[in-house]
Amino acid sequence: QGSPRARQEQWLALEAWAKAGKARALGVSHFCQTHVEDVLAVSSVPVAVNQVQYHVGMGPAGDRATDDKAYFDRGGILYQSFSPLCGPCPSPDNKELLNGRLVTSIGAAHNKTGAQVALKWLVQQGIPVIPKSRDPRHLRQNMELFDFQLSATEMAALSAARAPAVAGGPSSADSGDCGVAGAWDQVLV
Repeated sequence: QGSPRARQEQWLALEAWAKAGKARALGVSHFCQTHVEDVLAVSSVPVAVNQVQYHVGMGPAGDRATDDKAYFDRGGILYQSFSPLCGPCPSPDNKELLNGRLVTSIGAAHNKTGAQVALKWLVQQGIPVIPKSRDPRHLRQNMELFDFQLSATEMAALSAARAPAVAGGPSSADSGDCGVAGAWDQVLV
């Protein structure tokens, strides 16, 4: 993501591409509030979406761990989850949202898999998801999220979950995207 100046130059290049009719909307990935503020200082095309890693276990995390989710919600920038099943998480956390006790117990009540419960938690909050799979059975299950609703109690339990933990940053409470931003920005300016 580089320095503020580099982000602005990259964004203006994307805007030129969109204004030439090659895109209907523009988005970013792994941007936290300060990164988007850099872009907004020069933008004439709105930032439509920010793709970030977000999953069950990150609900109670602070702004550093969620890449400033609340800021994007307030600003009308779609917050989209990739790796919603924590695929890049270290073992054993990378299986927590597939066969962990919380998601499978809730899934049993709905005749759904743990993965479907974890994805539904996001979708029910209005967060689009990008789950990865090559397995036709899992691809089908990923689409079978709209025939059930999680109860308020189930949503609260999933939102309060602390596993799988946030990963990637300089601390266990940091996704890595925002926690190292200040240091990189100072080095690259």
